[in-house]
Amino acid sequence: MNSTGWLAWCTARAGTGVFPPQQGAELCAVVRQAPEGFGLPRPRWRLADLRAVVPWLREYSLSGISQALTRLGVRHTHGRFALRRPDPDYQPKLAAIDQAVARARAAPARVRVLDADELTLVRQPSLGLVSAPRGHEPTVPLTTEPNYTYRDAGALDLITGQVWWLGAQQVGVDRLMRFLRRLRAAYPTQERSLVWDNWPVHRHPAVLAVAAALGITILWLPTYAAWTNPIEKLWRWLKQDVVVAHRLAEQWGELKGHVAAFLDQFADGSEALLRYVGLLPDQVVKLHKSPGSPPKPANEV
Repeated sequence: MNSTGWLAWCTARAGTGVFPPQQGAELCAVVRQAPEGFGLPRPRWRLADLRAVVPWLREYSLSGISQALTRLGVRHTHGRFALRRPDPDYQPKLAAIDQAVARARAAPARVRVLDADELTLVRQPSLGLVSAPRGHEPTVPLTTEPNYTYRDAGALDLITGQVWWLGAQQVGVDRLMRFLRRLRAAYPTQERSLVWDNWPVHRHPAVLAVAAALGITILWLPTYAAWTNPIEKLWRWLKQDVVVAHRLAEQWGELKGHVAAFLDQFADGSEALLRYVGLLPDQVVKLHKSPGSPPKPANEV
């Protein structure tokens, strides 16, 4: 909800009898600002601070202010990190990707667009929601072995839902060049575009030279805009199905095998995957607004 909508909602809540609507909107506006802007040397609001800053709150007790804030919908909540470094070419880059996808939808036999990215797999499991009887907290075993990492480079065909991938201890210049050659072999007759983020290795001169020689056009995503990258949702699906709360910390090879099996199920394409990442034509107006089959032979390079 944007600032205007939030203030309107808060004003409407203020009509419940706690404050007059105008005062409720004023209080909401204060809470949305940092205390430093009001001369207070702290980053977060306290009830006493609000009473000191908003004159008409001085007739309320601290508990009364707390109850009033609750009725206004103001509560303690976790914040989010924000990195303000906008890409000046944000819209042109997204428009170029949208145009390439539209061309591929119109002529899939001649044009293909693939969204590519890398995933880091670690040996130790991550925690997540696990079903368990009440009173029995589930445990996820760790290992005392080194917490190895493994990298998967993947490409998602935005038209068919096919997934091509490469697994290696490290994904560097040589591996990326090998990956590009494999993608060129997979689409020998089509015009190929690859959507990539701004990882420095993607822009290595040797990688770009191989892409140009293979006739692969690189379409760059805006910087710091992971939400415009549909393959990120594939990685999320993989993590939820394979990585969260896994019990294979002592079986590193078996864990990597489970990751391979998950990716291999999309070797021949998948409507379910396209639906999951928001890329079915009836779900998508523009690519950047987008919020399985049985296992097949591996598309691993």
